[in-house]
Amino acid sequence: MNNELIKQIFRLIKLNNKLIAVESPLQERVRLLINLASECQQYNINCYLWTLEDDALHQLSTNEEGLTLQRVEQYQAIAKNRREHYFEILRFWKTTDLQGILILEGIFPWLGEATTDPDFFLTSEWIKSALINLKLYNCNANKAAILLGSNATVSSDIAPEVPTVIQQLPAIEEISSYLAQVLPDYSHSDIHATAIAGLGMYLADIDYGIRQAIVDEITPDELVERLSAYKIELFKRIYNIQFLQPPTTPIGGLELMQSAFKTYKRLFTTLAKAYNLRLPKGILLIGPPGTGKSYSAKASSAQLGLPLIILEWGSFRSYGNLAEYKLKNLLALVDRISRIILYLDDFDKGFAGEDDLSKRLAGMLLTWMQERTSEVLIIASANNIQWLPPELTRSGRFDEIFKVDLPNYGERHSIFKIHLAKFDARFRNGGDGYSEEEWKRLLKATQRCVGAEIQAIVERAAVSTFCQMFGDDISPLQ
Repeated sequence: MNNELIKQIFRLIKLNNKLIAVESPLQERVRLLINLASECQQYNINCYLWTLEDDALHQLSTNEEGLTLQRVEQYQAIAKNRREHYFEILRFWKTTDLQGILILEGIFPWLGEATTDPDFFLTSEWIKSALINLKLYNCNANKAAILLGSNATVSSDIAPEVPTVIQQLPAIEEISSYLAQVLPDYSHSDIHATAIAGLGMYLADIDYGIRQAIVDEITPDELVERLSAYKIELFKRIYNIQFLQPPTTPIGGLELMQSAFKTYKRLFTTLAKAYNLRLPKGILLIGPPGTGKSYSAKASSAQLGLPLIILEWGSFRSYGNLAEYKLKNLLALVDRISRIILYLDDFDKGFAGEDDLSKRLAGMLLTWMQERTSEVLIIASANNIQWLPPELTRSGRFDEIFKVDLPNYGERHSIFKIHLAKFDARFRNGGDGYSEEEWKRLLKATQRCVGAEIQAIVERAAVSTFCQMFGDDISPLQ
């Protein structure tokens, strides 16, 4: 696995790049090291690993059992006598007669943009200088250094000297190929369904999710269900998002918007693509709190039959210096899954501060919206359009703008019937348990209510009716 990543790394090495940055998630680290060591063995190249954690140098090799590490005593003797800091490895690799590929893990925090801490700044500048000197000193030697970490962000002054390779999320074909090995008894259709459930996760995550799921005997359908549940929980932890499958419950109100969503559904077809028709770049929902903007996103998911990612846009500000890294990873996830709805909740709150971070995040989002080729429908909600940068609301960014207001007479009628059907059989299968006069009184009394308030009214009425029917004599265990 990771074949494309390995190919990119060795392509850069063959072009005589002495420094290469590789961004790979922590859970994929062992798999990546095995593949790197295996490729090095194939070309008869020595492969070494240094980690910040123990300041030890190991030579890597692979066998049938996996990865083996052999301590390089030559470095240990030098490091012990000259331990001025944790980065003696940079001096050692510049002058040693050892050749091959050196993997440096844990060095990226010192390669970012400048900091106000003087000690950290001096260490950072020394490391950057040592890396550049290492590159110059070994320009004619058979040596290369790979900087490895989860976040391969480097400052602008050193970035031109260090090409960066990013491990992408596996495509559906790569996942299917892997699953065919770990689930040899599964049919082609079962493999495909499981691969779809695992799309958006790295192979290590998929492997862990499968091992968790098959602790007991389960069917392929049950595996898909459990793997999907694991993915939802994983996305919440890693990306701080909600990942929802299309709801099956009926959606009331929002007739004009639902009509637009039906049009978008046609644009996903092959015929529409043949006519060069495309989805809008983005859809903006404007309206006061509580009018159903989040509900509208779920309505679009139900109408289009596409999964929904709900992201609170303002939450990115809390990540500070990691905000752009987090957004980059999230957009890569959305691109990989494709055919999905990305809902940016409270979009305007992310721009309330008018700071540089907000502008950079907006710039990243706009660039992605303009350049992406994946089939993603972007919906953003805002309470105050005045907070949004003007460039976001121009044509070609958010092409469609809907005003989400209080539901009208007919929409309230639909919403009431949906919630009443949960408790009263008269309202199911198109039935109607109220007279025209009763509906008039009810809808007039709730003319300023939003959908969530109508739901609360029905649920409270159901609780009150239940208590009146059974009183206080009912046993708590019945």
